Amino acid sequence: MDKNWKLQRYNRKDYSEVVEFPVEIVGRDGVVRRYTFEDSIRLYQRRITFAPIRYRDTELVGAEVHHCRSRIDQLRRSYFHRFGWGTPEGQPDAEEVFGEIAGELAAFMCRVLHCDGRPEVRFEQLREEQSGVSTWYITPDGSTSGMLLYVHRFAGEDSDGVREAFFSSLKSLERMGRCEGDGERLLAFHHTVDCGFVLTGRGGEFHSLVAPKDPSNAAVDLTPTPWDEVLEVIRRGDHELALSRCRSMVQEQPWHRNAYIAGAMLSVHLADHAGSEEFALVGSRYFPEDGTLQYYLGSARLRQGRTTEGEQALRRAIELSPGLVTARTALVVALLRRRAFSEALGALRGRGGEESDDRRAAVALDRLESWLLWRRAILVLGGLLTMLGLVAIPFTWIGVLPAGAGVVALGLGWFAFQRQVDGLLARQRVEEVRRGLRRLARSRSASHIVS
Repeated sequence: MDKNWKLQRYNRKDYSEVVEFPVEIVGRDGVVRRYTFEDSIRLYQRRITFAPIRYRDTELVGAEVHHCRSRIDQLRRSYFHRFGWGTPEGQPDAEEVFGEIAGELAAFMCRVLHCDGRPEVRFEQLREEQSGVSTWYITPDGSTSGMLLYVHRFAGEDSDGVREAFFSSLKSLERMGRCEGDGERLLAFHHTVDCGFVLTGRGGEFHSLVAPKDPSNAAVDLTPTPWDEVLEVIRRGDHELALSRCRSMVQEQPWHRNAYIAGAMLSVHLADHAGSEEFALVGSRYFPEDGTLQYYLGSARLRQGRTTEGEQALRRAIELSPGLVTARTALVVALLRRRAFSEALGALRGRGGEESDDRRAAVALDRLESWLLWRRAILVLGGLLTMLGLVAIPFTWIGVLPAGAGVVALGLGWFAFQRQVDGLLARQRVEEVRRGLRRLARSRSASHIVS
């Protein structure tokens, strides 16, 4: 009944109305909040990401995703209707040319040109869309120089490749921006889940194109970044505040890998395992090849009792980052807890010659592997002695000796092995934040550009 009622609510939604900005949106807690265009788009895109977590039923997930996409289309359509540029008579309408992202592009141009709406610009297409990218020449009215606009659409089977090309072009333009000359230089960029824009100008005209609205803004900003502030709050031990800062960062900068990892790490420390899964799951959507995010995803699911899903994520983490000892340790412990000793030994023997991210933990795994081998030998020896004694007892009392020795061997072997497992569990629980910070500090992955 509850499912049918929710589906009926989705079916009654109307997306034809042109909305005002800032737009008022009712939250899940019933509170009405006002959002800018950009924040409202991010809100619904995040809801699409969280739909499989919020609902387990596939029909409800599909209805939620359809609703959010329809609302995003409505917001973009409304923004362009109110603030988009005009089209000369006889030329195709901008919404025909750019489709559903016309509103997103209008908001981007308003920010670049420092206007409140209706930017006076002319668009000329230089290259039709190829591999998800089209090129345009933009001339603001009253300007003697123009700009190049690259429109990237992250859609279809090659969306990951287009997204990768988008960030590669940004890095190339950043390098060119440090050189003198008349080459192409980056003016501005913007990206969201389904599109990205890169605006460039010629080096000789660079300063006139990017002249700040307020000359005082041209000074170099040496204040700490939001990420620096998060690290400082963590070092002070205020983990609740640091977690809140991480949530704000991933909302404003959805490509900030370290914020996802820190949020997942802090959530584990604060026993908020659902929150840890949320950070890791969303982060893994942006960084699907990141082993650390898969580790936190698997760890969070294990702590929620979802053993199969947790082990799958940990195996994926090891596959992506073979040297991530923390992930291998978590997987081995999970296997030992459900008495899968052969699988645990296989996970330990699966280590190659890769460099470990934690040498002390790697030594502990070497020791555990030895204990597992000794356990197997002791079980075989103890079992044989016990069986030999039991067979001999009906014929002679001396059979008690091997049987007793076998039982003692089994008991002592189990006790010693259990101590090793308990020690491994204890090492997993302590110093989680400090060890996580060290892992982040050692990370060599290139920082992603964020808008």
